[in-house]
Amino acid sequence: MIAKIACPAYCCTREGAVAHSNRSARRLWGRTPSSDEEGQWDGFAALYQADGTSLAKSASPAALAAQAGAEPQSTELVAESVDGHRRVLVIHAQPVEGADGAVAGVLCSVTDTSERHGLAREVQRERDSRDALLRTLAHELRNPLSSVMTAACLLQRRQGAPDIARMARVIERQTRQLARFIGDLLEASRVEHACDIPVEMRTSSVGKVLELAHDVVDGILSGRGQRLRTETTAEDTVLWCDPERLAQALGNALLNASEFSDDGAEILLTVATDGLFLEMLVTDHGIGVEADELGAMFEPFRKCAAHPARMPSGAGLGLAIARSVCRAHGGTVSARSEGRGQGTRLTFILPVVGVAAPS
Repeated sequence: MIAKIACPAYCCTREGAVAHSNRSARRLWGRTPSSDEEGQWDGFAALYQADGTSLAKSASPAALAAQAGAEPQSTELVAESVDGHRRVLVIHAQPVEGADGAVAGVLCSVTDTSERHGLAREVQRERDSRDALLRTLAHELRNPLSSVMTAACLLQRRQGAPDIARMARVIERQTRQLARFIGDLLEASRVEHACDIPVEMRTSSVGKVLELAHDVVDGILSGRGQRLRTETTAEDTVLWCDPERLAQALGNALLNASEFSDDGAEILLTVATDGLFLEMLVTDHGIGVEADELGAMFEPFRKCAAHPARMPSGAGLGLAIARSVCRAHGGTVSARSEGRGQGTRLTFILPVVGVAAPS
């Protein structure tokens, strides 16, 4: 039976001698243990705990199973073969009872998790490299952008030159859009961990958050001839939040709706309270999303589709940042669409503090 098991498998006597082993186990060990070597419990040269501490053979999973008469809890160990090669693995040890009910030996199998750990390290290295690149890129872009913004403001102050002032306003508006994009790049290394999104919590009205969100999107919507219709019964509702961050999250959702809607389209923002929660709905009638792509909308750098009449823009970070900001506030954001051409609805749910007293 042991010989037919695909994974490394072996059995020990109750004294710890390796009585039988299959080819996979012997290849993993790099040797064939002698069946009269008591106290070995396996064919490894040495075992170590995950932190690198040496583990005595008498404390190995097989030995513990023989002592307790029960399978010990599975934990990852570092095992060293006779050639010095180390691997991360889990030893599953099941005691076997004899006819008298006493432990006669231990049946063991091995799950090698080294490849999974190697892939995890590789993924982390890639993430670290990506994050370092984004931080460097954002830092290098910010300095010249500040100079462009200053020049645009100075040009707008010139008297008697309406064409120059108009062009300066265009430069300023586009520069602010670039500044938001750079801010998104800086957040890209944080969006996978909501707790890493820095928030400065304080009381703020919903109305203040909506006002800030309008500042984020008004220029873009105006340039596309789109209209934002806001229906709210909760302007005086008080949140314990970072209003700038929430405005960023809501603004990103509105910009997403704008990006995938036709020029001249209407976008609806509905805000209301439901008991202890605030609900904000962003509804568009744009290109829509297939059901199996809804979850991917909130993944960093993922863009499910592009508007056929518009060049793709942005890095695909807006909704990922919106989700992380919501989570940092104890809330959620979700998406719904009936499919291509059916528009999209984004729903924000946030906890409420109360209602502001009349001024």
